[in-house]
Order: sequence, then structure tokens, then C-alpha cells
Amino acid sequence: MDFINAIPNLVKGFEMKKGSIILLNFWGENRDLDILDKFAVEIVKEGGIPIRYQHSRELNKKYFEEASEESLDFPDKFFEIFKVSDVVIDILMYTPAPHKDFPRDKITYYKKYMRKLFNSLIEEKDLFIQVRVPTKENAMEEDIDYSVYEDAICAGISIDFNKLKKECVELVDNLSEKKEVTIFTEDENELKFSVENRKWYKDDGTGDIPCGEVYIAPVEESANGTILIPKITLMGRRFSNVFMEFEKGRLIKCSLRELEEFIKKFHGNSDIIGEFGVGLNENIKELIGCNVIDEKCRGTAHIAIGMNEMFGGKNSSDLHMDFVFKPIKIEIDGNVFMEGSKILYLD
Repeated sequence: MDFINAIPNLVKGFEMKKGSIILLNFWGENRDLDILDKFAVEIVKEGGIPIRYQHSRELNKKYFEEASEESLDFPDKFFEIFKVSDVVIDILMYTPAPHKDFPRDKITYYKKYMRKLFNSLIEEKDLFIQVRVPTKENAMEEDIDYSVYEDAICAGISIDFNKLKKECVELVDNLSEKKEVTIFTEDENELKFSVENRKWYKDDGTGDIPCGEVYIAPVEESANGTILIPKITLMGRRFSNVFMEFEKGRLIKCSLRELEEFIKKFHGNSDIIGEFGVGLNENIKELIGCNVIDEKCRGTAHIAIGMNEMFGGKNSSDLHMDFVFKPIKIEIDGNVFMEGSKILYLD
């Protein structure tokens, strides 16, 4: 199935209330407006009221080139148009970055505009959903063969959303009030951390697309032990069998020097454990080297370092970096929760 034909199934998974105002925030060019139109039509069929808004990278370049500086200081009143919506659906044909030939002398104005835009998009919304479209540019940015990238995304959004949502709800309920997680990976590595008094979250079609995971923010200072990550992609390069050691929540040792240096570039507590999650999308069957897809693969788990304050943690950082792996075993409160790829419900 190609992406545009999978949009009806995807929209059904959004859980919109009838009569909700839906901002379709489209990052793409005129040649791709058929995708925006398809989302609008399917949202109407589900009872939503769509607003179509396009951010064209090519138009922004021309706009900022030709406008006077006085015209680039957008007043707060301008951003009120984005606040009327109940739900924002970010549709990404490419990463929201300026054109490669964007005028350098106007970049400060562009960054200010983007900050105000983002703040208005997330303010008091029922849902903020981000959809990655399987374009050649998105695949190139992840350094993944386009056909592999496209197949993974189209499969991931063609899932039975009712089944996925049911499992996510049941799993979150099963894991609530649990206290301690222990992860076992290859070469006898063992990582232990607390999740006591932290809330489990689900991503089942109302957050990041492709979706399919439950996740939690561990107690930041609680992680101790070691873990082996089989594959890491960093700055377009791929590395194998990366050893990581945590002490009192911080990453204190890593076998990959490039990763240690990369982490230090970010403000805030970029080296603190930030997330633990489990992949549940049965249509994503293999790891392709793209974390936002791989972490949804059924039978995998992932940890992250850096920011977690947006989902129940207290760590602030410019970095949130995921590490996906297939565990030997995961125990929660001393009971087996995952044995290989199999998930076992706890008593």
C-alpha cells in the first residue's frame, strides 16, 4: 500500500472528537498538496473541521529575501490564528529547516518566527500529532534506502489501530504502580533503574507517526549498570555493539568516543537516562536504522538519554536520543516482563 492510500486508516487512529478544529500544519511544496488535501477530506469524513496551512520552504526563502526587516518582526497577534485549533497534525514532507539558500542576514528573524510558531502550536491543544511522510528527502536525511524507508512507514500506518490501542491501554494498566526495571542484554550486561511513582504513556496513533509503543520516564538518578546496544546511527555513520555504563542515572562510560563527544555538545543534562519504552507495532518487523521507526518495532525495547520533562520526568536538555535493542530479558519488580521478543503480562 502506498502512503496516500493509507491515509484513511491513519486518520481513523487519531481519536478526534467530532466537531474538533484540526490544524493541518503542512511542511511541503505545492507539488505535494494532494497529500494535504487527502488528509483534509478524510478528517471531514471523521467529523473534524480541518484548517489547511502550508509552510513552503521555497516560499519562506523568497519571503524573507524580499521583505523588509520591519515586516519580519511578526507581532504576537499573528500567531493567534494557530491557537484556534483543538488538534495540530504536523505533516512533514521534510524537516522544518530553512532552505539551503536562505538569506543568512535574515536567519535571526526566521528563528524568532519559528519559536513563536512552535509555542502557539503546542499551547493548550488536545492532541499534537506528527506525521512523517515517506519522501526521498526524509529517507536521505536518515541515510536509509528510500524503498526500505517507504515500506516501513506504509506498513506501520496500515496497522489495525483498534487492536493496537486496546493492547496499549491494557499494557499501561498492567504496568502502573510498578517500581523497578532490570534490562538484560548480550554479554551479561544488566541495567537497573526505578520507575516508582512515574506515569506510563502510550503512543497508539495520537502522537508520533508511525506509532506503537508504551513508555515512561525513569527516576533520573536511579539508573545503575551496563547495557549493550547492537546498532547506533550517529551523524550519518553506523556503529555496532556499543557498550554503555550508567551510575546514579548518568552515562559515565561509553565504548563509542564519538557518542561521548556528541552528547557533550548539548545544553542541560544530556547524559542522564530519560526514557524506557517498549515497541508494539506488529507491522514494523525489522530494524532499519531510523530510531523513530525502529523504537515502534514489536519485540524491541529502547532507552533514551536527555530530555524527559514533556512526559513525566524532570530532566531538561536540548537532547533526547533513543537507543533501540532486542533484549535477552526484561524484569519488572523481579518478574519476567519480556523474554526475547515475547511480552508477558505481570501479576
